[in-house]
Amino acid sequence: MEVLLGAWREALRADKAVVQLLRIRTVLDLEFYDHITAVLREIESASRLLRDLYDLFPIYRSRVPIIIYYLDIILPSLERTIKNMMAYIDNDAFPARTQWTLMVERLGDQGGMSLPTRFVMYVDLLVQLLSPLRPHDPGIVTYETFATEALARHPRYLDAASEEEDQSSKHSGIMERSLIPYVVLAPPAPAVPHHAPIQPTEADLEVQRRHWAEKIFDDQPHSTTGLRHRRESMCFGPPMVDVKLGIIHGSSVLFKLPFDKNRLSVTLYLQPDVPDMTRLLCRWLDPYMNPLTACYGVHELCVRRKGSSLQFRRWSVNKMHPKLWMALFFKTWEKMVLFHCAFGALKSRCPLTISVTPEDVCLPGEKRLFQGKIIDDGFEHILTVLQDQKCGGIRLHAAVRSGELRRCPVWTAFITHQSQSPQWLDRRSRHRVWLRDIYPYVFCQKYKKKHQMKRHGEFELYFVTEDAADAFQDMFQESSDAGGGEIVVVG
Repeated sequence: MEVLLGAWREALRADKAVVQLLRIRTVLDLEFYDHITAVLREIESASRLLRDLYDLFPIYRSRVPIIIYYLDIILPSLERTIKNMMAYIDNDAFPARTQWTLMVERLGDQGGMSLPTRFVMYVDLLVQLLSPLRPHDPGIVTYETFATEALARHPRYLDAASEEEDQSSKHSGIMERSLIPYVVLAPPAPAVPHHAPIQPTEADLEVQRRHWAEKIFDDQPHSTTGLRHRRESMCFGPPMVDVKLGIIHGSSVLFKLPFDKNRLSVTLYLQPDVPDMTRLLCRWLDPYMNPLTACYGVHELCVRRKGSSLQFRRWSVNKMHPKLWMALFFKTWEKMVLFHCAFGALKSRCPLTISVTPEDVCLPGEKRLFQGKIIDDGFEHILTVLQDQKCGGIRLHAAVRSGELRRCPVWTAFITHQSQSPQWLDRRSRHRVWLRDIYPYVFCQKYKKKHQMKRHGEFELYFVTEDAADAFQDMFQESSDAGGGEIVVVG
């Protein structure tokens, strides 16, 4: 669709404006730094949101028409604003200081609103457009939810947009329509009689529960450990046309992660026909900045860690052996761990998965400090304390002990500096240990971490054997064991 390609083109145009503004900020004095940064931040956000819209359209095709209706209103104004900016900041006839001051003078007070504030409005509108495409919001954009919450909330945006369109239409005839009629002339919503809501059943609540994968990247980890030797993430194709992507109507996004300022993105989504049928959609750029896409089921991929990257391989029919398909480089160890665990859990539960390799569920490059059996929310799990050999990060990792899902991740929790506190670990009984400030990331729909949480937020570990509880406690409380070797406890 032309409008979708228009969204992509505006993202590229915004990127070009960012490059010029970065150049100007580097040259000018510090007195201009904050003002330029404010504009830069919003333009980068607008570019990222436009790419998010483009990435999610193939999965939510049924919601595209109403999104396009409002996108067709926003894009012309955004395009004109960036073009007017580029006329000044990309003009070699002026020095950098003149480029910035002229642009601010001419564009900085249209409609009584500064240039950074205007881009705040654009970003706010794009966020409202993205809301029905988010995993946790299955609704559809309506006039009330979009116009009332976004446009009407910022009347100065309408004034600036209409003023800008009036000025540009005098010269070029472009964008002759105003945004205001869409607000004033919109038909009133039909009256809906009030009825008391029906009390939901347990089955209804289960359906409404968000999938665990939708919540994995909701909250930032309480600690971040940077990874070194990062490169640009890449997908090696081959690209697929829309028909070959295999996206079924009714699919729902679990999560989407951008890499390298959204130049590459990875989206994991569920198909509606069979439970736990998960596919991975990758979008990347060709040398001419055109978007390319490819999609595979998680059962068709294997993952391997190499340094700060996760490498995904697919089976090559022509060569009859696995072939590198995608390499994702992560900035932090925590995000790499969460992505690897999520992929391993989704692949283990996919009904089309034939075999799961050890590297799919156990992240290479980690040293095992402790292992023991625990009773966890009524299930018997294997608890392992792992330390990354590159960055030194430590985490707790619970996995399925036996059966078809053996070694499948259940939850993981990162150990922060707060573990040095004497109050962090509390031995409650021979088998029970309470930990403070532990935030498990769950990879299982049936697991309820609230059953392990205590009144004041402590997390309980119930070890099957007393020896395992002793070894776990000693490992964290005795400094002599901090750099010790592998400890394996069999309960």
